[in-house]
Order: sequence, then C-alpha cells, then structure tokens
Amino acid sequence: MTEANPEVPAPPWQRAPQRSGGRRRDPLTQDAIVETAMRILDAEGLDALSMRRIADELDTGPASLYWHVGSKDGLLYLIFDRVIGEQQVPSPEPGEWREQLKEVARDMRRTILRHRDVVQISIGRIPMGPNAIRYSERVLAMLRAGGVPDQLAVLGFFLLTSVVNGFTMDETGEGGEPPADQPPLEEAAQMARDYIASLPQSDFPNLVALADQFTVTDPEVRFELLLDLFVEGLARRVEAGG
Repeated sequence: MTEANPEVPAPPWQRAPQRSGGRRRDPLTQDAIVETAMRILDAEGLDALSMRRIADELDTGPASLYWHVGSKDGLLYLIFDRVIGEQQVPSPEPGEWREQLKEVARDMRRTILRHRDVVQISIGRIPMGPNAIRYSERVLAMLRAGGVPDQLAVLGFFLLTSVVNGFTMDETGEGGEPPADQPPLEEAAQMARDYIASLPQSDFPNLVALADQFTVTDPEVRFELLLDLFVEGLARRVEAGG
C-alpha cells in the first residue's frame, strides 16, 4: 500500500523498540534490516534467518540489529507487517463486494507465494502493525459497504485469511517435509489415479468411478473453486440476515 496515511499507534504488545533521545551513529535503519531479512527469507527460508546472518549481510554486529528491532521476534512482526503492506484492497463498490473479496484473496495468495515461509511467521502473531491495521480497515469497509453484517464481516475476514493460508501451506508444502523420493505432483496424481482405478469396483464403486478426477492438480482450478464456495456461502449468510 503506497498511499499516504496518518501514523498508526503501536499496539501494546509491539515488539519493536520505540527509541527516544540521541540518535545512533551508525547508518543502519529498521527498513534496511527488514529488507535484508526478507531477501534471506525469500531465498533460503525461515531456518536460514538468524540475527547473525542478517548482521553479516549488513556488515554490522547483532547488537546493532537489536537496538533497531528489539528481538528476533520483533523482527518477525515487522516482516509480517511488511508483507501485509504489499497487498492491495480495492475501493468499496457495494454491488461488487463478492468479486472484490475474491480478488483480495487472490492477491493474498500471490503475496504469500512471493515470500517463502511467511505463513509460518504469521502463526501465533496478531496482525496489528500499521500496514495490517490499514489493510483490515479497507477490507472491512469493502464488506460493510456490500451489506455484510458487522460480526459476519469480521469473522468472514478472519476465516478468509485462514482459508488462504491453509491452501498456500498445502500448495507449497510449507512447514512440512515431503518424502525425499516423492515424485512430481502430476506424476503422483497419475499414480494415484491408476491405483484407485485398479481397486475392486464391487468394494469401492465411488472411488473407481471417480478415479480420473484425482488427476486434477492445477492449483488455480482448486483455488478458484475454494473461493467460489467460500464467497457464495458468505453471501448466502448475508442474504439470510447474517
């Protein structure tokens, strides 16, 4: 999000330190630390992200990083908020809220796929940095303008995030270690199809009849169906009065 916005006050659990008094003499900035951390994260994943590694990349010592971000956990909050800040939310169009919500989800997924292990970073962290607050305000404005009742708007927003996070974790294998000898997805799907088709039809009539459907592996097809089901279900609740 690049638009000008007033400063957002930090939540009470803000991990990044709020410094006062004299300036540091070194040219290091919080932005430079976050940008360097994100480059390491995108290239090598969360396991490679350490304060020592970031300090080496910036030709400084870990103590300098802690002065700017407080702790590694504070840095992860800043990374999480920076990623949220990359996402776009359209201006509310009441008659188009369903498609707008789908586009929010598509952009969320695209952003997650750009940043390795970012869903892992998000787990257990309340997204209330300045970018997250502005993002939430815009999504909720879009939903309320479309007539979504207040509680359903908030719960629907939370659940959409959970749905997209879960889908992308499954899509990328983030947070898990597949077997070393596992074949590519398309090959594995064909193997599953052939195995299911070979089962005794008398015992497994439904699986055998649907064996060909197990070869549908295109993530775009699966994600769009998921969005349709989620948004249509939300819309039905709106029509029913929440």
